[in-house]
Amino acid sequence: MNEQLLPFSHKLKALLVEFEGCELVPYLCPANRLTIGYGHVLRPVDCALFANVRPKTLQQLVEDCQTRKRVTQEAKMLLKITPAIADKLIEQDSTQVSALLRSVTHIELNQNQHDALVSFIFNVGQGNYAKSTLKTLLNDGEFNQAAKEFERWSYATVLGKKTQLAGLLRRRTAERDLFLKED
Repeated sequence: MNEQLLPFSHKLKALLVEFEGCELVPYLCPANRLTIGYGHVLRPVDCALFANVRPKTLQQLVEDCQTRKRVTQEAKMLLKITPAIADKLIEQDSTQVSALLRSVTHIELNQNQHDALVSFIFNVGQGNYAKSTLKTLLNDGEFNQAAKEFERWSYATVLGKKTQLAGLLRRRTAERDLFLKED
């Protein structure tokens, strides 16, 4: 992979900001994980982000919210961040996803391809990407075929049925278009 790629470019930030949105108080993502900022999943190590919140307290808040499938009042009161912290978290998370991408991708990517893939992985999860046909095609150098895979990830299970979601389709289209765009 090209060593001159930026792990967090302005195009990547624009994609993530548009499609993730920013919440300065915690919320439960569709996967029922306590999340804040631009899709940052909270973990006990994040206690430093909050005044007077220890790792055990944060872990308990996370567990309570996820068990109840709603954000508790206590979590809303104790877990708040500023826009500056949200920006710091999205950069850290993107840099971490970029490192994963570099470790499992064995071909040269341009900045646009990198940014599209980091946005994609940020949304679908690292494990899902690692097992994906998109990753396999990419590593085989089949860029056009890999680009066609983005749209396959625009579905979610709604009331027990796989349904294409307009918001996910819009995101996948933006990621695919950026992936195919010359640097």
